[in-house]
Amino acid sequence: MKRKKCYIYTRVSTVAQTEGFSLEAQQERLKEYADYKNLEIAGEYCDAGKSGKSIVGRPSFLQMLDDISSEKDQISYVLVFKLSRFGRNAADILKSLQLLEDYEVDLICVEDAIDSSTAGGKLTLTILSAVAEIERENINVQFMAGRLQKVMNGGWPGGPAPYGYRSVNKELVIEPDEAEIVKLIYERYVREDGSLNGVAIWLNNNGYSRISKGQERPFTYDFVVNVLDNPIYHGKLMYNRRTNLKGVKRKPRRVLEVEGIHEAIITDDLWQRAKEKREACSVPIEKVDEPDRVSLLSGLIRCPACGKGLIALKNKRLNKNKGGYYKILHYYSCRNYRKSAGRTCEFKHTYNQEKVDSAVYEIISNLANHPGFGEALADAAGGADSVEAYEKQMKEIRKELYHQEHEKNRLGSELDNLDVLSEDYDTDYESIQERLDGVYDRIEELEVSLKRIRKKHKEAQEGIRSIDNIRIILQNFGSFYGRMDCEERRELYRQFVERIEVYPEEQPDGRILKSIHFRFPVRYGGTDTIETWAHAEGEPDERITFVLDCSNIQVTVAEAKATYAEIKAYVLQHTGLKVSTLYIAQIKRKYGIDVGEAYNKSAKHKNRVPICPVPKELAIMEALKAFRMLTEDTEYKEADVI
Repeated sequence: MKRKKCYIYTRVSTVAQTEGFSLEAQQERLKEYADYKNLEIAGEYCDAGKSGKSIVGRPSFLQMLDDISSEKDQISYVLVFKLSRFGRNAADILKSLQLLEDYEVDLICVEDAIDSSTAGGKLTLTILSAVAEIERENINVQFMAGRLQKVMNGGWPGGPAPYGYRSVNKELVIEPDEAEIVKLIYERYVREDGSLNGVAIWLNNNGYSRISKGQERPFTYDFVVNVLDNPIYHGKLMYNRRTNLKGVKRKPRRVLEVEGIHEAIITDDLWQRAKEKREACSVPIEKVDEPDRVSLLSGLIRCPACGKGLIALKNKRLNKNKGGYYKILHYYSCRNYRKSAGRTCEFKHTYNQEKVDSAVYEIISNLANHPGFGEALADAAGGADSVEAYEKQMKEIRKELYHQEHEKNRLGSELDNLDVLSEDYDTDYESIQERLDGVYDRIEELEVSLKRIRKKHKEAQEGIRSIDNIRIILQNFGSFYGRMDCEERRELYRQFVERIEVYPEEQPDGRILKSIHFRFPVRYGGTDTIETWAHAEGEPDERITFVLDCSNIQVTVAEAKATYAEIKAYVLQHTGLKVSTLYIAQIKRKYGIDVGEAYNKSAKHKNRVPICPVPKELAIMEALKAFRMLTEDTEYKEADVI
């Protein structure tokens, strides 16, 4: 029988040596225990003269944990003389024990008779867990209190410096070149003809640029807004203004504004003038045309060139002959093609909004019958929401959490050991502190994720499922959809669709949609209806992902909808007959197909209108069937054309 492997860990401080816990005594006792249990010692780790207050400063202990996480020796046990030798900090003990558990390694404290593989050992760990939770909360409160206190004293709490400043020894210092651009933004905006778009366009047209994440970037509308709304530029500091975590909803917090000790870039008078203009211009403008209209897929459709979300625009042209306007055309266009965004994308092609919206609706309405989607649901039902799957996810998160904690401790130790007399002290300090801030943010993200998955794990154990409800909703999508207003439909699409890929140009068969990436929400512990999803707040408990390749399905009716020119060409090719636009419009009206308004038609009402001959009507009907504008079973009607 193959012997199981173990690691031996010993530690002493100067005090511990006088208490009879010498390294030699610990090592001898642990080796005797290993021989008694027939365990093979794969490695020995020793920290001499190191405190157990924290794992920081215990290089051998950290090396042991790293070797365990890398599965270097495939060990089964870690042997220590007493639990106090393993550590004295409850939070550190718990994190280290969790790492061991994730890699199926048991801890044995020989003198304390604690074995993590036994029920008694697990009870001890449970008690330690409660203690560690309290300690973790205390640490977090102390950390946030420290940041708050620094803000209250007017100092910069840390993190990336805002544009126009750089951080030196965690204090803000003006960056002259960037500060000049900040002044320009304020000065040009407060002018009588100043506007947010106008400022961005002027900066880009006059050769100005900015460096972001090591790359040269143009000025945008959003950047100008952020600069004008940030009180830091007139010497103020705000605390709790925003959070770094995207998609994490928190309870409302009191926003504090204090006088900063940093130098202001703009005067109070210029700040006040800009603020008053922002407030005056931020009044919502009521829609005159189609006030209830809402863009359903704006942001979901991705530009084929740059990958950014397309936005909804409209073309409203004046009809000089009639004294009114032509029909308003709604379309999707790349946001980065706008001058106000610096025109970082040259893709100027647009997509008819009505056509794309109708095509997506048709696909979702038929999705429940798609075999690939059924398989995705079956996979989700059998694995993604299972107890084992959630336990695996929790284990992976805990592993990363351990590594992040290890990195936090390492950076903290590195920060403490910097040479204050070194010429590079300021640069090194800022670099380490920036990395440390990033680690703290990542730890918070991981803890939020772990909490969310624990909730799903509990619900999975209770057998709560909502996958069948997805099928029901999709099977009755049309009836649900018809009862919703535009805003509810928009929110529904955002619950169902992650992104929509389109072709750069319309394909020969009229196809526009390339693929649709679905992410259906699975919510536990509540009623899953299409109405609740349309108004859903917060992250769902789970997502079922499914990518539909639209090139492998029949082109939608909306996409296949042909123009008058295409209908004429079809009729001529297949029958040799020439048909007019007037004849096509007559047949479309006769069979209930929507026909747009003719804006340039004659004002004379007595003009003779020719009636489409029967042979040409039959030929047009065949063309409409070919383009799926009429069903195949549509029969010729013996009736006058309206």
